Amino acid sequence: MKIWDKIAGYVGRWRGREKGASEVYESFLREQVVETVCDKVPTTMVFTLFIAAALSYFLWPVVDHTLILIWLSAITGTVAVRIYHAVQHCHYGASKNLEKRYRRFRYEVTVTVLLWAAAALFLYPEGHPLQELILALIIVGMAGGGTVNLAIDRNLSRTYVVLVMSALVIRFLLCGDAIHYILALLSLIYIATFIMSTDILGKILKKGIRQYRELGLLRQRLDQIAEQAPVGIFYFDRDYNVVDCNIALSRFLRIPRENILGSNLLQLKDRRPFANVRKVIEEKRVVHYEGPYVITANGSEIWVSTVFSPLMDYDGNVIGGIAVVQDKSSEHKAQQKAEFLAYHDGLTGLPNRKLLEDRFRLQIAQAAREGYYSAILFLDLDRFKHINDTYGHGIGDELLVITAKRLRTLLRQGDTVCRLGGDEFIIFLPMLSKDRTESLEHTFHICRKIHDAMSEPIEIEGKKLYITTSIGAVIVKGDSQPLDEILRKADIAMYNAKRKGQGNTSFYEEEMDKRLRRIIWLEHQLRHAIDRDQLRLEFQPIVEMERERIYGAEALLRWRLDDGTTVSPAEFIPVAEESKLIHQIGHWVIEEVCRHIRKWEEEGKLNFYYVSVNLSSKQFRHQNFFDEVMLLVKRYGIDPRMLKFEITESVLMEESEKAREIISGFNRVGIGFMIDDFGTGYSSLSYLKRFDFETIKIDRSFIRDILTDEDDVALVRAIVDIAKQFGYTIVAEGVETREQVEKLRQIEPSILCQGFFFSPPVPEEEFLKIVSE
Repeated sequence: MKIWDKIAGYVGRWRGREKGASEVYESFLREQVVETVCDKVPTTMVFTLFIAAALSYFLWPVVDHTLILIWLSAITGTVAVRIYHAVQHCHYGASKNLEKRYRRFRYEVTVTVLLWAAAALFLYPEGHPLQELILALIIVGMAGGGTVNLAIDRNLSRTYVVLVMSALVIRFLLCGDAIHYILALLSLIYIATFIMSTDILGKILKKGIRQYRELGLLRQRLDQIAEQAPVGIFYFDRDYNVVDCNIALSRFLRIPRENILGSNLLQLKDRRPFANVRKVIEEKRVVHYEGPYVITANGSEIWVSTVFSPLMDYDGNVIGGIAVVQDKSSEHKAQQKAEFLAYHDGLTGLPNRKLLEDRFRLQIAQAAREGYYSAILFLDLDRFKHINDTYGHGIGDELLVITAKRLRTLLRQGDTVCRLGGDEFIIFLPMLSKDRTESLEHTFHICRKIHDAMSEPIEIEGKKLYITTSIGAVIVKGDSQPLDEILRKADIAMYNAKRKGQGNTSFYEEEMDKRLRRIIWLEHQLRHAIDRDQLRLEFQPIVEMERERIYGAEALLRWRLDDGTTVSPAEFIPVAEESKLIHQIGHWVIEEVCRHIRKWEEEGKLNFYYVSVNLSSKQFRHQNFFDEVMLLVKRYGIDPRMLKFEITESVLMEESEKAREIISGFNRVGIGFMIDDFGTGYSSLSYLKRFDFETIKIDRSFIRDILTDEDDVALVRAIVDIAKQFGYTIVAEGVETREQVEKLRQIEPSILCQGFFFSPPVPEEEFLKIVSE
């Protein structure tokens, strides 16, 4: 091992420790000395023994044989011991008992030095110039060689040269002549020179060790950064072979590090990231790549972002390249999801309105160029809110998902179905036909398929659900109309389909638009009708035929605009219900009736039994309806029995139990209920049994033909008989002729009559005149 490599290796084992340069030096010194013992001592000892033998040979003729033998034996024994220790220490490893072996080595060196010093003192062949020269040269050579070999241990090397050369200097001085004095002086200079050289060498070693220590710490930090970096890093040579890589690269590629090393970038199966990697070496350019990469080991695909950069030496020559690789799979998936959600509905996965607009713009332009008709369908699920409120939003969401799947299966590849929001879906059918009739037939056929598919029961969490859809359709030719306008027309057609009943399709017509504009205008005017004092009450008397007197009255709402024109209740009441103004208007009507009753009572004109008010279903089911009515009754101080409410059978069809509780609550305070238009519903008889009514009003459709249709006569008789069994009062609506009155009198004299024969609805003044007659 080279000394500098050994220094770097040792410094690496001291990484992260705060040790001074001198301590590092001393520790390194001991380890290097031990290495010297293991690697160099056997060779140097054999050489030493050879030199000692040669010296003995040259001195044998002129020096006492006994001294030579004693000295040579000592040298031989020392050499044998040192060789033995060196071999033994190498056998057990250089790290075992480092300090002990180092001290033993110093002792052994000291003994060797003393023996060579003894040779200079006791074996010096004074008076024999040739032998003196040989001895001096050998002593000087041994001192210099030992000093150089031990230069790594400055103290030991100085000891070596000082002891050996000092003995020679002493021997020169003992000779007492000028030549030997000069030789002694030269020897002292030699000693000083070697000591200075070893000092300089020691400083150089210390500086080198310190620099290598700092370099080792820097390399360690760089290694730590590379290994702990959250990105993959690898190096490649000029032949594009991977030289090294960090753990992060191995981890996200799921390939062992040893399998990555040595790979050639130009020979990998998926070369997309490395398509331009040659430019790194050949053109010294930085190359980027972001995209998919298939891992050869398992065939899985990840999304990577890679930067390739040239790696150059100090002279600016390209020696390879370095690459930083990031696993962008998670970010890519998140981006894809964001892009998908930007153009699709998160619940059903259908295109959203934005994507519909893009497809519509492209396909409608093509259809316009080629003269094709297209269609837009606006779908709304009937009674979806009821299902959502009854079973929860979880089942409601699943219902929407299943609906989306069913719609997908019914369409062509080029058609688009999107979820607009809530339970509303849009279907775009481009390029149906160049013939309008064929396009209408095809659109109607698709609508029929949708109705059939949606009529199939849907089972969710053990619950079997039945649902229908209302569809509004618009046939489009050309691209002059924006999508918003077409969707508006389709929405109008869809609501027209809902008015027909559940599960219907309606094609848009211009008349619908006019009707919608009329509804919007009426709603706007109706919001200010009360403030502008445009609402009025008219009263139609209810007559007791048997006594020919006024028995009661029905209050009817009238709306007269500022220009004098009137709006029919049949037109504005549905608008009030749709716009949620019915409660405000209905409250005004009840308050006006209470005020009139109080006024008539104070004026002494209240000589009949009640005034009835029609209620809409939304008004009837309002949360605080009962409390509001009772507050008005108390405010005006009227008898509750003077107030009656008329409701139709349709009001009772939904949540009948709640309706029964409301009616019973009003009955307890004296406010009775009347069934209006009786006989036109589906469950009239069951209502009579379950609800506490006071009066039944026979629908005018049975009265109209009572003179000519015996079936109507039979029905009226049956209703009268049933009402008498339950103790209900009977009112016949729509009585317009005396003959009808007489016919009703024949059927049942106690029947009350209401109709134009007696009086149409009239303002308060005229009504009071009729009452007072």
